[in-house]
Amino acid sequence: MEFDEMIMQRLSHDTELAAILATFNGFPAVFSMRAPPPERPEWKDKIQYPRLDFTLDYQGDPARQTSGRLTINIWSDAEIGIAPEVIDLRLRRILHASFAQADDYPYCLAWMRSDAFEGNDERTIGITVTFDMVAFPPQLTFSPDPIKAMNDWTKEVIHDAIVIGKDSFDGWYTPSKEKPVVFWRLASQSVHEKRIHVETWFNVTIEGHVYAINAADRLYILSAVNTAAGLAHHVTMEDKSPLFIRDISIRPHLSFLAPGQILINGRFGVLQPKYANPPDQPPLKPVLKDPSMRHEKE
Repeated sequence: MEFDEMIMQRLSHDTELAAILATFNGFPAVFSMRAPPPERPEWKDKIQYPRLDFTLDYQGDPARQTSGRLTINIWSDAEIGIAPEVIDLRLRRILHASFAQADDYPYCLAWMRSDAFEGNDERTIGITVTFDMVAFPPQLTFSPDPIKAMNDWTKEVIHDAIVIGKDSFDGWYTPSKEKPVVFWRLASQSVHEKRIHVETWFNVTIEGHVYAINAADRLYILSAVNTAAGLAHHVTMEDKSPLFIRDISIRPHLSFLAPGQILINGRFGVLQPKYANPPDQPPLKPVLKDPSMRHEKE
């Protein structure tokens, strides 16, 4: 399902919204872009408020491939029906920090702001609710992969976490303190030291994102990851080589959506192919078996 279709499904299938929104053609009054005109017979009892319309704007993002903004307009009648503030709170509750597994990528929404407005007549009032949106394309690259190593390590530290790139989910998922969502991405990579005959060392900067409903839960998870990484000193990669953690810092004041709240600087080595996959050879013979080769004190 496309992401905009999932937004429509999320809003129109929510039981609390369905109980307070007007009805159009037997369904809650949720529309993409614009509502139908008032003279349409599908409006039940000719009641058009409260209703919702939304717009999903996409834009390119070098790090995430796709990002953008979701705008939802709440339209209410000032004299009858539910106040728009009630609907605003419900929208934030079901969409903020929630993930949707669309056909292409997982997406996440983060509430940005709510702005009141007045309609063209004295009775029409409303609120425009704005959410930031970002996609989560695959981050895995070559082997040994530092992102894959961090994904596997995170599952060992937080067993119930949803690690994007390792775990999958269907439909919508809302993270919590007990079951957060964690996402690791490669921020930069450079060659540290090249040894032609043996191996090449790489410096790598990795950003981590922790998603939960509120700031207190995110801080708890951030602190847990920071402590575990500090005690570990290194993370084992898929070829059993170490990804050394040179330093790690958490930045809980940053937005959980775009910049990473966890910043890791690490280093790992990659063997030259002939050393990584040596041909079969007989085992080395033991040395220093001849007493004459030993230096013994008189």
